[in-house]
Amino acid sequence: MGNFKNNSTKDLKHWQVRIFSTVWITYFAYYLCRYNMPMVSSDMCEAFSWDKSQMGIVFSSLLLMYAVGQFVNGQLADRFGSRLIASLGVVGSVSMNIAVFLVTLLVSPETTNPRTILLLVVIFWGANGFFQAMGWTPMVRIMAHWFSSKNRGKVMGFMGTCYQFGAAFSWFLAFFIVTYYAQKMGGDWRVAFLVPAGLFAIVGIIFFVFIRNVPEDVGLPTIEADDHSEDKLAGNGQRTIAQNVLRTLKNPYIWIIALAFFFLDMNRYGFVNWLPQFLAESGESMGVGGFSFKEVMKRIIHPLAGSAGAITAGWATDRFFKGRRAPVIALLLVLLGISSIIFPYLDPNNSGLVIFVIAVIGFCTYGPHILMVGHAAQDFGKKSGAAGAAGFINGMGYIGASLAGWGAGLMIERHGYEFTFVFFGAAAILGALSVCLIWKAGPKTHTVDR
Repeated sequence: MGNFKNNSTKDLKHWQVRIFSTVWITYFAYYLCRYNMPMVSSDMCEAFSWDKSQMGIVFSSLLLMYAVGQFVNGQLADRFGSRLIASLGVVGSVSMNIAVFLVTLLVSPETTNPRTILLLVVIFWGANGFFQAMGWTPMVRIMAHWFSSKNRGKVMGFMGTCYQFGAAFSWFLAFFIVTYYAQKMGGDWRVAFLVPAGLFAIVGIIFFVFIRNVPEDVGLPTIEADDHSEDKLAGNGQRTIAQNVLRTLKNPYIWIIALAFFFLDMNRYGFVNWLPQFLAESGESMGVGGFSFKEVMKRIIHPLAGSAGAITAGWATDRFFKGRRAPVIALLLVLLGISSIIFPYLDPNNSGLVIFVIAVIGFCTYGPHILMVGHAAQDFGKKSGAAGAAGFINGMGYIGASLAGWGAGLMIERHGYEFTFVFFGAAAILGALSVCLIWKAGPKTHTVDR
């Protein structure tokens, strides 16, 4: 009996390493086909004579459809399993990036109305947003099934670094393509859609081969039972999609987290969408010399510092607050708001200071980000509803993020970058005030079924 237990524990640890690694690298790769667009936005505007508000429509198309996808795909992952839904997301996102590559390569503004080209890109990029929304919620559900709530702060903190490093690598790759590759090597900036698609396709195959939805799929016991035996509440031991949706909508804690996330993502995508153009217009030239260490760091330090924020925030909630997420979220959102308001008034030629402030913004963005869409979704949604809860929270966030697309582009055109970034800072502070409503809520004291 003792040997059987030891073998079971050894097998579990082996599978946990395999699951964590596969989830991490796959969601890392998801960002390759999402964060490439902001980095090529200046080239697209120049090539097709679009202004910032028109480019903002492209950004908003992805974000709005991502929001729709979060509401839908989270429930689908709870019902049909993470492996299937996340794999479909890879196929769809790769296809849409290739579609944008072909449209921008083959359709000339000299023979086709630029508005027609814009419409096609909006359609394909919006569809990409829906497929991208098949990524995070299934990953949250996988992690909820393979790791216990005791280590959730630490495990999800490290897991959350995948999309910070993914964002940083995506920006680095796209920045390399639009500067050094396109301008010095004579390449085409449109390859910034094709190369990430190829890399993502390879990772998607690895994901499908290596991932398993739950420990029971490989003959291992359940890691941790949900409170109140909630998985048994449906007659056949599995909830229907309608029951999952109702359970999510009845939970006030998920609503409050979603509201705070609405404001956070407004700020986050304000920087994701417009930081590259702001730096290009206010700093050094985007010529061949633009691919320098300082210019690269200005563009990738936001998500890189965010990875440290994700790890620190998760650790802090377990170490100092017994798994309560709200205090850490509120503190970091206040700091994010202050840093965002200061940012546009910095001297653009003081590269060290600019990089430092962007790093603080990234740290204070992705710390609360992973706490809300990762930890809190698992805390309040429990294993059987983790994907649905994450989908609802993320969906609300991306409604807020969509305002940082077309709306922010229009705001920049009319009022300038300073006013717009101050607006993003105010949104973060409103998020901090919202989350204070659940200051004392924790993973063990509040459940969905009440």
